Amino acid sequence: MPISERRLRGFGTGFVGLLLAASGIAAALPPALQSDTLPAAERARLEARAARLAKMTPEARNALAARVAAWHALPATERARRRIAYEAAAALPHAERVRLQQAAAHFDTLPEAEQAELRLAFEQLDQGLRRGWLLGPELGGDWPGLHPLFSAMPESERAPSLLALRAMSPQAREDLAALAQRTPPHEREALRSAWLAVPADARDAWLRARVSGAP
Repeated sequence: MPISERRLRGFGTGFVGLLLAASGIAAALPPALQSDTLPAAERARLEARAARLAKMTPEARNALAARVAAWHALPATERARRRIAYEAAAALPHAERVRLQQAAAHFDTLPEAEQAELRLAFEQLDQGLRRGWLLGPELGGDWPGLHPLFSAMPESERAPSLLALRAMSPQAREDLAALAQRTPPHEREALRSAWLAVPADARDAWLRARVSGAP
């Protein structure tokens, strides 16, 4: 099994576990529901959540209350980590979420020693590379090469950059990673801006030309 796929299966279980934990916590009813100052859309969302809670059995509500209490008992850093994982999972294409669920299911079948080995390998990665796996199995596998180009990216460029990366072919992501490695650190921001400025349907060809040495 290629190491990238092997790591994906190991990392997937943590990612999906965080997603499931955060999803359960998100079902709790915030006290802010009683506020008359809430925007209409937020009030509608919270009222819908309250309606779902009202339909739960006492046992289910007790179980939910226990999960919420467990959430609040976690250190703030762990709660922040789980929120980040939940938001990242919510942003993934459906097909990639399915792949992660399948990876998690496979991980659960591995011997405990192999699970521990994979967890340790993940924890020993650079923090930036670990965060790259939150982008899903497609971009996560390519992130070691892409990371230098996006590690210091302004927040305003994050959404358009991720959209562009997800729309690229595997060959184009490989070309972009090759350019990132060749480009001195002080010139990477200009490369990223130039790449984003190219029309979406021409980016792959633009990258191929740049990697091939065309002006």
